Amino acid sequence: MSSRISALSTILRSPVRILALVLSLVFTAEVAVMLVLPFITPVVMDEALRAILDAFLLTMVCAPALWLVIIGPLRQIAIQEHQRSETIVANASESILTFNRTGAILSYNRPTWDLLAVTATQLIGKPIQATIPDLPNELENLPIGLRLTAVRSNGESFPIQVSVSEYPSEAQFIRIAILRDLTWSEQAEKERLERVRETEALRAQQMTTLAQLATGVAHEIRNPLTSIKMLIQVNLASFEQAGLPTADLELVQYEIRRMERSINSLLEYARPEKCEFVEFSIQDVLRRTAHLISGRCDLQNIELCIDTPTNPLKIVGDAAQIQQLLLNLSLNALDAMPSTGRLNISVATQDSSLQIAIRDTGTGIQPSMLDQLFTPFSTTKPNGVGLGLGICRRIAEAHHGTLVGSNHQEGGAEFLLTIPIANANTIGTSKLSSISASTNSTR
Repeated sequence: MSSRISALSTILRSPVRILALVLSLVFTAEVAVMLVLPFITPVVMDEALRAILDAFLLTMVCAPALWLVIIGPLRQIAIQEHQRSETIVANASESILTFNRTGAILSYNRPTWDLLAVTATQLIGKPIQATIPDLPNELENLPIGLRLTAVRSNGESFPIQVSVSEYPSEAQFIRIAILRDLTWSEQAEKERLERVRETEALRAQQMTTLAQLATGVAHEIRNPLTSIKMLIQVNLASFEQAGLPTADLELVQYEIRRMERSINSLLEYARPEKCEFVEFSIQDVLRRTAHLISGRCDLQNIELCIDTPTNPLKIVGDAAQIQQLLLNLSLNALDAMPSTGRLNISVATQDSSLQIAIRDTGTGIQPSMLDQLFTPFSTTKPNGVGLGLGICRRIAEAHHGTLVGSNHQEGGAEFLLTIPIANANTIGTSKLSSISASTNSTR
């Protein structure tokens, strides 16, 4: 029986096939009646009675045949589909209920009982607004998804996500609402945000303590270091005049300068300079940066290319600090390419922001360092302090921008600086021009 219904369901899926099957049955029944009719009707019967008998026989033959071949299987298919739908709805993990045009609840599944804490028939016929008070009254134009508040039978309210869709029915207007409890997800999100706030607060406190400590230590070290450096310089001049060896004193002087650079980095991180915000062109800053690093690019056989729009791009900020940021990132890129490579600095606009990408072809950022790029004292350089990137990000944030670092898919590291554009509405699009600061490439 089930195999026959399955075969018929395949045939009856097409309206053309149904029509062809009906016509075949009617034609076969009519032929059979016409063949049998002469043998069961008296010769003296008039044409009117013969036609009535013909119609009666045709009806008696076609009705059972249509029921057996078409109507019965279709009814069985409809019952099976209805049972399948009820099984799916009843065993669904989400709460599902249906309601009509006036909002009266028509049915709901078992998870809805647990969600709303109701009995099996407590909601039937009641308005859906009694359970979901925030649900709009205009049910015909509801959006697909809503974040609302539901009320349990004991009066307890809780957040839910409601997805509303229309049930295809020609008999009446029916809507299906799928309810999902957001209590646990919102609680988890709240706890996550609380942890993030606590982490940020702890980090801010640590950075404040670090800044105070760094400032005090730097001052305490820099003062005697200056005296030592002056004595070394005096003795170095005396040794040179007397013809004595000066290699050891030169080494000490070099190490003192390196210590001074580390101390200056600590002071810059702990007590950044105040920004003097003015409107300036980013192209001017890029040209000055390219001029500063062009000599080192020549020494390391690095190809430096700067791609920037031809029309001036204005930003509001401190040009010296932006130049310091770009110079620090460029020098880091050159450190990653000691012998040869390519340093590309590109400028683009997106909406009301200016994006500057600094990309090198070095070895890239170590995976273990990606999450702590801007953490103080995190560095892979043998002589690095680990404060440069932190200072760069602080400059970006002081200019209401962002700075992120990552490994480029083609190799090497890439840092993306995003800064708001001054008078963004007046900035047009134009072709890129290339400012080449060095062409000594081995590629």
